[in-house]
Amino acid sequence: MKKYNLILGAVTGLLLISSCSLQKGYIKFTSKPDEIIATQMIKDYMKNHPNPTIVLKAPNSENKSTQSDPNSYIYNAIEKELLIAGFDVKDRGLFNEVMGKTKEINYSEIKQLTGTDLMLELVRVTTDVEYGTNKYYRKTGVEKIIKNHTFRKYGAAIEFKLTLIEKNQYAGSYSFNYTPCVEVSGDCECEVAYKLPSKIYPQLSFCRGANNSSIGMYEYVSENTMEKFVRNGVKLMMAEIKR
Repeated sequence: MKKYNLILGAVTGLLLISSCSLQKGYIKFTSKPDEIIATQMIKDYMKNHPNPTIVLKAPNSENKSTQSDPNSYIYNAIEKELLIAGFDVKDRGLFNEVMGKTKEINYSEIKQLTGTDLMLELVRVTTDVEYGTNKYYRKTGVEKIIKNHTFRKYGAAIEFKLTLIEKNQYAGSYSFNYTPCVEVSGDCECEVAYKLPSKIYPQLSFCRGANNSSIGMYEYVSENTMEKFVRNGVKLMMAEIKR
């Protein structure tokens, strides 16, 4: 009986310790929908011209063939996907130089001067779309609400406009959204530390193994994540115009 009591006591102790240890929960956000508007004109054009020339027009382009731009990795990612899709991608810097020197020309003349069929204009790109929630989920999937804290993460958005240069025809508008923490996939940035029965540690980061009250909760979208998001958006856009 004494031995049985010792075993029972040890098991009870382990259960108490386990219940007091840190648990990993998670937060979730609802994804924002993409908007893909491809005109019938561009679909017909792509059927007759499967490998057209195209140029990327970046926001606030300057009249230089090369320039320092923090978003240059995004432009490069877009152009890589255009090449993979079979487009003849023109140098955007040289295109900007031509455009800068000939302010008064029309679109048909632009085609003659640059040899470009399509212009893909990057209308907007942002890496600081804020998402917030006062809810978290325990590892069992049970939803809990925190009264005095909001979990904040950042997503991203990118928007394109496509133009058939020769006739200055609108060929479509394409907007894509990156929403963080949409799925429970083991992403440490979306994990939440808690202890039973109701203690929450919103500033504790499992990614770094230390408190992270000033940086981790407010990081913008990383370059690696942003590049994957942008390239996937371009793939979706190309798939739609080639349908």
